[in-house]
Amino acid sequence: MQRWSSPSRTGYNGFQPQFDLNFADLYNNLRSEYGPTAQSKVKMTNDIAQIETEIEDCEAEIHWLQSHITFLHNHSRHLDEYKTCLYSLMSPIRKLPNELTLRIFDYACGLNNLTSGQLKTMPALAISSVCSHWRNLAKASPQLWSRMRINLTVMHTDHLGFDLLQMYLDSSQQYPLSFEILGDKLETLEPRQAMVCATVGACSDRWKELAVSQPTFFKVLTAQNPTHFPMLEELSISSFAFRLSGSLDRFQDSPKLRSLSISLFPLSKLPRSLFPWNQLNVLTICSYSEELKYLLDGPSDLTELHFCEWTDGWFKQTTSPMLASSIQTVSLSVAASTQPESESLVDVIFASTTCPALTSLSIDRADLDDAYDRPWPKEIVQDFLSRSSCKLTTLSIKSIPLSDSDLIDTLARLPSLLHLNIDDTSVSYNHSPITSYLVQSLHAFRYNGKSLTPSVLVPKLQSLSLVSGSASKGFSDTDLVEVVASRQYPGGYTYDSGTMKPFLRSVVLQFPDRDIIEEVYGPLKRLEKAGLRVVVIAQGRILI
Repeated sequence: MQRWSSPSRTGYNGFQPQFDLNFADLYNNLRSEYGPTAQSKVKMTNDIAQIETEIEDCEAEIHWLQSHITFLHNHSRHLDEYKTCLYSLMSPIRKLPNELTLRIFDYACGLNNLTSGQLKTMPALAISSVCSHWRNLAKASPQLWSRMRINLTVMHTDHLGFDLLQMYLDSSQQYPLSFEILGDKLETLEPRQAMVCATVGACSDRWKELAVSQPTFFKVLTAQNPTHFPMLEELSISSFAFRLSGSLDRFQDSPKLRSLSISLFPLSKLPRSLFPWNQLNVLTICSYSEELKYLLDGPSDLTELHFCEWTDGWFKQTTSPMLASSIQTVSLSVAASTQPESESLVDVIFASTTCPALTSLSIDRADLDDAYDRPWPKEIVQDFLSRSSCKLTTLSIKSIPLSDSDLIDTLARLPSLLHLNIDDTSVSYNHSPITSYLVQSLHAFRYNGKSLTPSVLVPKLQSLSLVSGSASKGFSDTDLVEVVASRQYPGGYTYDSGTMKPFLRSVVLQFPDRDIIEEVYGPLKRLEKAGLRVVVIAQGRILI
């Protein structure tokens, strides 16, 4: 391979000094030559002229060398850039088929926040800004541009025309649209805000998902009185109620609608409503009363019920439990503040509903800043589980005050449980369920003082997630590690009620404020190498 050679000048053989610099004779003459014996002026004048010529040659050589150094620096940078490009050509991601790359883009692109003013919150635009290939892929993928969030109260005056919205609509082509329209409560909209809502409303025949936070926004969105929503699948209307009869009827012609989230709805109007309730799969609502029986009793595709407890919510126990035969998932989001005459959400749901098909139950706090001290309705929960005879596989309890004994009692009634998630964040020390008693009760080989007890808590457990905040300090890290290890016995064993294989597949342990010794969790690293998914996070540090 031929090496690069430096450019040369015609006849140039490198700089060669011409003048003989004899400093010894010069210093001797300076000390000794005075008077008539001094050297002639003519000779010294010639020497000075010769030196000045050679100085000029030196400066010229320096300029040329400096230029040559600059050339070498530039050439080095160009070589480095060329090498980087070659590495880019070798990058594994370039070998991905376009179809797979688009799948990754689609997964990464959530809602594009058009009013944030930040590129990182607009993933479709950010992806298209990386390189020409990604830009071409993004332009050919209308789904990336079809998901938009707009906060009307943070729109700046420079958004008067809001060309960004129109650009996204154009790029989405005819793909179904997902909109989230947010903002503070406003009595009237400014022209720029009304124009944005009108633009979104003009696309009502392409709505796939629509979430609106304020009634004023919804009024402008539906100002053209649309009644046909051929693509609408999810509808979420928050912070206000449809109090007038028939207010939801405009959505009766929504053949694909499967999910509805609404803050308040007068349940007494359900029988007269033209809304397609029977085609819903998911319903999120902030009220519960006897009238809900219209939905639960009749023919329905409803499989998920989500209840939210908030200030204007209304929950009332029914005279007798209502059968919800198709419900598979129930989630409760509780709060401390409700209407004075409203009853506790947890009490109402467990006392008023029977769910024989229930497989997933989740209970959490709507607002962690609000103190929540309602007691756990142990007997009501027991009656619910006994009455429903459901095979619950997933249980999640987050930030709910609950004693360890009450939780253990509940788990003992759930032999079919596969996934358990307990989080005691924002729960006081005295009301945290994550204690030494709970941890030891989860051991696959419990010892009662004489022998191994045959009754194993949640024998089919496959995934365990514990978030232990500052409240839970009364358990041993060593005991927790032993619990996980005890459920990794590969051969299984037999106890009175049958054969059990205590094989955990996933363990997630989070300790936001707990100071732990990393070496204690060393055995879990070995289990991870054997196939167990393990995540241990303490004080923000990922240990495993």
